[in-house]
Amino acid sequence: MPRRYLVVLGTFLLSVLLYVDRVCISTAKGPITKELGLTDTQFGWVMSAFAIGYALFQTPSGMLADRIGDRRILAAIVTVWSLFTGLTALAWSYTSLLVIRILFGAGEAGRFPAGSSIASTPPAATRSRANFPPSSASCLPPSAC
Repeated sequence: MPRRYLVVLGTFLLSVLLYVDRVCISTAKGPITKELGLTDTQFGWVMSAFAIGYALFQTPSGMLADRIGDRRILAAIVTVWSLFTGLTALAWSYTSLLVIRILFGAGEAGRFPAGSSIASTPPAATRSRANFPPSSASCLPPSAC
């Protein structure tokens, strides 16, 4: 199998894992809200906090990927996302959970800009096919959790 196919497969699997990781907190809603005493509205903000960090940092992280390299950014994303996955379990209050989720979103924000840069390396005739699998990963049903 040519290396470029492995790169496309790798970015697809990374996209699936990042998507599943960001939405699977909803399956733990009951224990989290009970432990931290959160209302449904507060938990909604916890879920939205990820999107806030993601939206605020997608452009800057894409610019950083252009400056220091897409592979380095993807390695940093996996590291940061793993760190904040673990820190989510250590949240002690509503505010700490909000901050962790915002930073979690900020950490994942560069995945698509950096991944698009990697996927743009194949020959022009096959570039759209290389971009499709990673981009379609976020369209998978969240029931994968």
